[in-house]
Formats: sequence, C-alpha cells, structure tokens
Amino acid sequence: MENNIISENRTLLLRVSLIVLILSIFLSVILYGQGKKENTDYSSLVNVEQDIRYATKPDSVNNDISSDRLLDLYLPKGIQPTKLPVYIYIHGGGFSGGGKNQHKAFCSKLASYGIAVIATNYRLYLKHNKIAGASCRANMSKGLPPSGKFNEGLHNAIKMAGEDAILALNWIKDNSGKYNFDTSDITISGGSAGAITALFTGLCVKYSKVKVKNIVNLWGGLENNNQVINSKIPVLTFHGNKDDLISVEYAHSLHRFLEQKGNKDSKLVIMDGIGHGGPAYKEVMTNKMEAIVNFIKNNK
Repeated sequence: MENNIISENRTLLLRVSLIVLILSIFLSVILYGQGKKENTDYSSLVNVEQDIRYATKPDSVNNDISSDRLLDLYLPKGIQPTKLPVYIYIHGGGFSGGGKNQHKAFCSKLASYGIAVIATNYRLYLKHNKIAGASCRANMSKGLPPSGKFNEGLHNAIKMAGEDAILALNWIKDNSGKYNFDTSDITISGGSAGAITALFTGLCVKYSKVKVKNIVNLWGGLENNNQVINSKIPVLTFHGNKDDLISVEYAHSLHRFLEQKGNKDSKLVIMDGIGHGGPAYKEVMTNKMEAIVNFIKNNK
C-alpha cells in the first residue's frame, strides 16, 4: 500500500514537472517572439520624409509614380553631433516594376545606425517598353554574356536608371546643408536591378558634382567589367550561390576584376544556399546589417 502511494506521488511529481517544463518553453517562445518583433521594428527610431522630388517629372511617365523622380528620406531621430553619411538605396524589379517603398524595414534599420538613407524611384524603361529578351533573367541567369553585351533594351534600361541616380546624387549635394549630409561619405547601393544601377553609376560613369565613396552591391552585376573607369571605389558584394535570376558568377567576376586593379578594400560575401530577392534580403536583414555599417564607417 505504502509503495503504491509513493509510486503515485512520483508519477504525479513527474507530470507536474513535465507541465512546468512545457509551460516554460511555451513562455520562452512567446517572449522571444515578442523581443524579436520589437528588435526588428526600427520605424520608431527614424524620421521619414516621403515623396521628395529630386528632379523634374519625366514627360514619359504620365501618372506612373513608380517611374517618377521621387525619393523617401530616412533620418535617425535625435540631434546628430556630426554630419551624416549618406546611403542611396535603389530598388529592384527588373527595370519594369518595384518601388522605393518595398524595403522600408531595410532602410529604417540602416538609418537607425546614424546614417541618412535615401530610397529612390526612377524611370522604369522596361515597364513602358516591352522588349523581348531584355529581362535580367534572360540576360544574366546563365552567367556572363558570351558577347560581353546585354540585350539593347536592358542596356538602355540600365543607362536610364543611371541617369536618374546621378540626379539623385546632385540632389544630395544641393540639399546637404538642409539635412546635414556628409557629401564626402556617400554610399550607393541597391538590390538586383538596383544593384546593377548602383554598380554602373558608381564604377562606370564620369561626374564631378559629387563623388561616390562606397558601393554596396546586393546581388547585381555589370554588363562588362571593361566598362569600369572608377576601379578604386570599395565595393561590398553580397550574392547567394543559389541565385537563379542573376548568376553568382557576376559577383565573382567583378571581385576578381577589382582585385586585379589593385582595389584592396572591396569585399565579397557569398551567401551559401541563398537564392534571389526575398531570401537574400532576409539573410542580409538578419545577419549582415552590421557588416554593411562597418564597411561604410571603415572606408572613410
């Protein structure tokens, strides 16, 4: 009888312990989720000015806001003791879609580190000109173009986006006093088509009003490395080795080229098992933001 009571008590104790353990794990998951959500919401740490016109409205876009020359400005809250480094973010979308609003979390998080972040819209040539064989996938998914040239439609889309990026750089120069921009510390960046534009603008275009200090290349690429005329600009490249839209060979090729030109400040990060777009942004947002910030701050 006594042994039965002891056995029942032990069983009851085990059940209670198991319930307590399960409740503890459940509570930990809830608290972790709340903490994670709180830690990834950076909107409260920045001020955002939307739809600032950085250049005249193009005649060709009509009412298409996504192709208009507008920008959103993300500024860290509080009084900044020094001038702010500037980070231009150019959205992706294959030069036929997307918009400056699609990565608010990325821009807000980056601005929270004390950086002025500018997200731009620009003329989307392939949205208004349907050209067979001109997509990024058609030209870039299988590797570097054998002829060293993209389809003419894609070439024109990149050139047009680059022209608008230059106008955005001019706006930064003209408004540096108003927003306390450090015009000697400008990083141009983008994802996919935006990265193609950033690389083209930073490495392949001559301009004098304001200069690009750094480039952050999020899974983009150049049509031909021989286009490069500014080979000393530090380039930080992130590219997934499972990217089926823009081949990772573009990242390797550009990095090798810059190294051969004596560019010792460029860095290449290959993200293992990561594809294009969403998965790549998630990886960068979760694990690579401090690397971007350190790259910007170390290359002054």
